[in-house]
Amino acid sequence: MVSSSLPDAKILSVRTLDNKDARWINLVQIEYQAPDGKVRTWEAMRRPTRPKDSPVDAVHIIATRQSPGGVSEHEVLLEKQFRPPAGKVVIEFPAGLVDPNETLEECALRELREETGYVGEVTSSASGAAAGLVLFGSPASSFSRALSVMVNIDPTLPENQNPQPKLEEGEFIDCFWVPLKELHQEIRRLDAEGFAIDGKVGAFAEGIEITKLWQQ
Repeated sequence: MVSSSLPDAKILSVRTLDNKDARWINLVQIEYQAPDGKVRTWEAMRRPTRPKDSPVDAVHIIATRQSPGGVSEHEVLLEKQFRPPAGKVVIEFPAGLVDPNETLEECALRELREETGYVGEVTSSASGAAAGLVLFGSPASSFSRALSVMVNIDPTLPENQNPQPKLEEGEFIDCFWVPLKELHQEIRRLDAEGFAIDGKVGAFAEGIEITKLWQQ
């Protein structure tokens, strides 16, 4: 069983917030011309923090490693973090917002180090040979865009022997490794225990499981 140090997190209240008081997300109204030629409106959320030169708001880090201890299998790094909109502890990939004058690769390695303590090497990203797709997480309600960056973590490096996260004030994150071949099963188990499953993690796990079925 995966332990958690986040058992006491809970929602205390919810109130409507005006845009002038919002730091991370704004509610906007979009005026657009529909396929029928009529001018219509749509409500959506938009992050005011995206750098002008960045195609995305954030990166999601799919960090893997060869299992330590001589076991010949790959593991993927996941996090547990309480997310107030979900009202639950969420199982997710390491992730973070892009800073100004920062490449997506730099953002991925910085966020990985800050949230997990691990030092990794980018294996594919937006500017790599295997260009990443810009993902629209909720295109019906949000401008938000993200990109997944693949990172390899070498468990034999001294800096990865006892990784120490550098979390910001108010951040509470538990990290844990899951064998890729057991990911789908583990995600199902965590869901049954009451954890919320981030859509990107769930889709990743389902994709791996589908490939297993096709190989039979």
